Amino acid sequence: MADVAPASSESSLLASPFSSLTTLSHSLQPHYAALRLIPSRRKLSKSPLYAQMEAELVPLLSAVEQATHAQPSSSQLAHDRLRVVAWNIQRGRRLDALTHALKNDPTLRDADVLLLSEVDCGMARSGNRNVSRELATALRMHYAFGVSYLVLGDDVLENESGEANTLALAGSAVLSRWPIVSTKSLDLPELKDKFSSKSEKRLGKKRALAAKLALPSGDLWVSTCHLDSNASPIQRGQQLASLLRDVSTDGTRQLVGGDFNTTTYDSSGTGALVADLLHKFFTKGFDATVNGYMTPEFSYEQPIFEVLSSYGFLHEGFNDRSQGTCFYDVESPYEEAKLRQKVGSLATRWLQRRLRPWNGCVPARLDWFVGKGLQPIAAGVVHVPRKDGIPASDHRPIFVDLQTG
Repeated sequence: MADVAPASSESSLLASPFSSLTTLSHSLQPHYAALRLIPSRRKLSKSPLYAQMEAELVPLLSAVEQATHAQPSSSQLAHDRLRVVAWNIQRGRRLDALTHALKNDPTLRDADVLLLSEVDCGMARSGNRNVSRELATALRMHYAFGVSYLVLGDDVLENESGEANTLALAGSAVLSRWPIVSTKSLDLPELKDKFSSKSEKRLGKKRALAAKLALPSGDLWVSTCHLDSNASPIQRGQQLASLLRDVSTDGTRQLVGGDFNTTTYDSSGTGALVADLLHKFFTKGFDATVNGYMTPEFSYEQPIFEVLSSYGFLHEGFNDRSQGTCFYDVESPYEEAKLRQKVGSLATRWLQRRLRPWNGCVPARLDWFVGKGLQPIAAGVVHVPRKDGIPASDHRPIFVDLQTG
């Protein structure tokens, strides 16, 4: 089975800033090359290799690494206000820039809780670092890291040198100055077989991570999620419904934050995307479609917001609607490569020309907080300055201040 064991020996704890620590480990690394050669999940399930590794793999793909910091930072703690930041940190590839921003930005440094998505652990593309543990160490916070995938192949332009992964895990994380007393790894509906992907080949599926925090005013459940981009709005709604259904029984105070991928597009398949593009172009027009990225609740993403209402969650007041949280920069090498992969070279060049009035960089509202039983005080989007001309992440962090006293 996957090794999720407490690092409780005297020597390990003396060398660690954590008073208690579970660590994730496995013995699957020698099988990465063989797994990459298997073309489909059906063939994988019938292979002798899968029979050999199944007992270790299955629990690993829903495991949670958790640690209690021995001396959590308390200088900014307030009993009547809780600042929560949600951030898609793009694997943690720019970990030093992320750490600098979280320690020094006037808004981010006062965060009591971080809800992070796209978090790597032992991936060459992010330096084979344990991203959540390193952040928690630097920020003196408790943390939990939930596994979603064993990653066998990288996305475009992520690991061009082909360096080897160590643990090869990806998932999400919760960091907190207040104690994390319980966690849950939540299963979300699977919309696409990631193992059969031609680029980022993975074993596992989308999961959300929920954590119960012990606040002076009582327990608060927080959850971080990353809904599928290669999906339709209806399918994203189904994933969110599964999450809200799971957490709604855990208490009256709930906060969910993360990358909802409210792109306004049906990217569930090439045919669906082409049909969606044609519909938008001929019914709304190009400019209205682009402007609609900032108001997805009115532009094709209604299923997400209908789900929120049905479970009693609110987004009003929890989000600053005046700013985008992600910018489609069609001139960047990464976005251009992704576009060519999805719609081809001809359509990519046309789109780059058409977006010149926006300087090729279009704001979109993809990241959200939603809450129940909570009173938001303030909300915002944080602009993190680039270091060396490169952004810390392709998403901007968002924050919400909650009244807890």
